[in-house]
Amino acid sequence: MSDHDTTTIATDRLVLRPLRLDDAPRLARIANPAEIARRLATTPHPYDEKDALDFIARVRAAPAGAACFAITLKGMDEPIGTCGYGPARDRADGAMTETDFGYWLGLDYWGKGYATEAARAVLAHAFERSEVAVLTTDYQLGNDASRRVLVRLGFRLVGPRRRHSLGAGGDVETMQVELTSADWRAGREMGR
Repeated sequence: MSDHDTTTIATDRLVLRPLRLDDAPRLARIANPAEIARRLATTPHPYDEKDALDFIARVRAAPAGAACFAITLKGMDEPIGTCGYGPARDRADGAMTETDFGYWLGLDYWGKGYATEAARAVLAHAFERSEVAVLTTDYQLGNDASRRVLVRLGFRLVGPRRRHSLGAGGDVETMQVELTSADWRAGREMGR
């Protein structure tokens, strides 16, 4: 198990806590809609309880320098999504090592600012508690909500690329973005 398993982070409206095995039924329910899976690279559709348990097992086995949190509303213990970072999966041999950053929320929680709030807290965790120098992620072209969240957090454009998406059932056009520790620290000083 990695060192982040007992970390809990509180924000104004959220509590980000370690994922637990008993989260699997809820995660399977809220991650199953096609609108969610098709926007994520590693989430299959349909998404069932076994998929959620496999995901939780991968999180628990993650190396130091990785973290993934259940996003919960303050006063409630059920996950509304997840947010985390860790070594990029499924990279081609010889591809540059990346530390991926990612998040998702159940459909009922879109458009309320929870993604930005959770992501801001997880970025602070990554850059203050680990030795991560650069976080990368992709958003699918046309996913303007995710693009806005990432821009608001200070990610800068790297360029377009094709990535495989299990939920979309094939390759999709994405925009890769990155955030360096130095840029994150500068953004914090500016109040981002």
